[in-house]
Amino acid sequence: MKLIHPTPAQLSTMVQAMSAVISAGGRLPPLPVERASIAAIQRHLLGQPVPIRAEAGPLPDDLAATIDNADLRRLTVQLLVILSLVGRRIRDDKVAVVTEAARRLGIEERGVALLQRAARGQFKRIAMSLMKGFVDWWSPSGKAGIGDWMRFIWWMLPQLHGKGTARRHAELAARYAALGRLPEGTFGRALHAFYADNDIGLPGEPKSVPWVMHEVYHVLSEYGVKLEAEMLLTAFVGGSLGENCMDQILFGLLSYQTGSPLIGGVVAEGLLDPESYFAAMARGAAMTVSVVRGWDLWTVAETDLEQLRAQYGIPPLGEKERTLVGGYNGLLTGPGHSTPADWPGIGQGLPAPAMA
Repeated sequence: MKLIHPTPAQLSTMVQAMSAVISAGGRLPPLPVERASIAAIQRHLLGQPVPIRAEAGPLPDDLAATIDNADLRRLTVQLLVILSLVGRRIRDDKVAVVTEAARRLGIEERGVALLQRAARGQFKRIAMSLMKGFVDWWSPSGKAGIGDWMRFIWWMLPQLHGKGTARRHAELAARYAALGRLPEGTFGRALHAFYADNDIGLPGEPKSVPWVMHEVYHVLSEYGVKLEAEMLLTAFVGGSLGENCMDQILFGLLSYQTGSPLIGGVVAEGLLDPESYFAAMARGAAMTVSVVRGWDLWTVAETDLEQLRAQYGIPPLGEKERTLVGGYNGLLTGPGHSTPADWPGIGQGLPAPAMA
């Protein structure tokens, strides 16, 4: 997600557009969580220490004229998509305002298409779309073909694996197990501790998955595994991503704010805390290194974790957030961990799976 500090005129127009979404074009009184979200967006994502108050009303007439560059237009549409869901209900009238704003700004945004599907209750289609995004990442070409889907499914069906695969899995599991012998305070040691503390099988072990990106993000961001923290993690990951940032963000909002069932696993409703949520998104957007493609955890496994966070430009986690969500420093306690948001990335150091 690309964050931009708008001019005063642009900020005013953006706030009017955000207010139009939460009020369904002026037809509904904004909810407290919606007003708080617009204020938090301005503070954390738009660099405004003194937010403009949201007031119910229609989309501004000068929307396209004032929001006049492509990056700011895309960011505006993404923020409008987010705001349409913070009120815990997927309302057609709010979705219609988002759709109209995107049309006026000339922005084709994946998040708008996913939002429209959510309004129609097409959650299985959303899940398949998110999975396709993952397989696109998995593909060396960046565009999933039949062979990529076959390899992905093959990884998910261990009963099809032969002796060669079992051997490679054992070698992979041993390599990850060795992270636990690294010095205290290193990134690799913290990653191994996260797996151990939450009873998650290391890659290569039985019933494990062959990617580590979700867990890597947990360790880098310091967010724990409570549902509130998982929601913040989706904001952090989404903020760190580019064109597919809304995959993660909408997964979190639909699963943990609106209670919409996307895939198997826990869903909840009303978990969004605006200040923590948009601070998490801003922390992710501040990252200067992508850990999705071209990143190799083995080259930084022995790096001091705090040094690595600073090297990657990740702002410190606030003490209030740490208390609220169980910040992770490699010494997290408490069983259980669900990884439904694993889709956006695979562990580096893992070759594309070969049939065996």
